[in-house]
Amino acid sequence: MTLSKTTLAMTFAVLSLGLIACTDSQKESTEAAEAEAKEMATQAKQKSEDLYKKAKDGAADMADDVKESTAEAYVQVKEKTNEAYDATKEKAAELQADAAKKLKEACIKTKKKMGKDPEDCE
Repeated sequence: MTLSKTTLAMTFAVLSLGLIACTDSQKESTEAAEAEAKEMATQAKQKSEDLYKKAKDGAADMADDVKESTAEAYVQVKEKTNEAYDATKEKAAELQADAAKKLKEACIKTKKKMGKDPEDCE
């Protein structure tokens, strides 16, 4: 009986050491997995920040491009409007001069038909 108790005690001791070794191995494995998970989370966070920064910079660049294009378009429209205004002003002056000339001619003809002096037509 003593032999079997000793054998039993040694068996329990070996099993306990085996469990302890297995637990330490699992603990180390868990710690390694946890460290790896933390590293992956850190990398994911960094990548997310980089993508956010790129998107933010891209949006700012696009806004600057739109602003610049709008300013250029405004200048072009203003120039075209000024050109159209000047052309219209010149045409109006020509039409006014032409109308004054025709009015004078009509006045002269009317005065002559009425037998009056056409010098008043100016």
